[in-house]
Amino acid sequence: MNKNEFFQSLEEIVVDPLFIGDSMQDLVEETANNTWSMSISKELATEIVVEDFTDFFQRVMTNRREQIRSSKNQDRMLFYIWFDWQSAQIKFNLISDYDTALPFGCEIEITHKIEPIIEEFLRFPYHDGFPFEEIRDYDVDEMEEEVKREALKVCLFKINR
Repeated sequence: MNKNEFFQSLEEIVVDPLFIGDSMQDLVEETANNTWSMSISKELATEIVVEDFTDFFQRVMTNRREQIRSSKNQDRMLFYIWFDWQSAQIKFNLISDYDTALPFGCEIEITHKIEPIIEEFLRFPYHDGFPFEEIRDYDVDEMEEEVKREALKVCLFKINR
């Protein structure tokens, strides 16, 4: 799969319908229904540039804004993007803005610039999987402590009607 085929395959994500709840009790369902993730091969990562993903996310946000405008439930939603290195995926979600914390069980660092998230994703050396030798030779306790010290970078945008 080349870069053009990859982004063509993502078109269904661009137009995917949102679940927009009508109360704070719907946040769990919004989180479950409005999460998307993408992975790429190491070879594909060398073909893609940051602008390819920023263009993709711009189209997604435009579609989501239109869906929010058509909804009677919400005036503003939170669109957030992060790189999950454990799954080697870039992920994003949209939830209603009730002035609550984002649904992460770890420390997060909020940014409003998407490019660093995409750059981290594209530079990741293990898109084709973690080499078993490196994992086997790594001290698991040391790895867990290292992960605990680093906050998860999350790019956040508020999308208004």
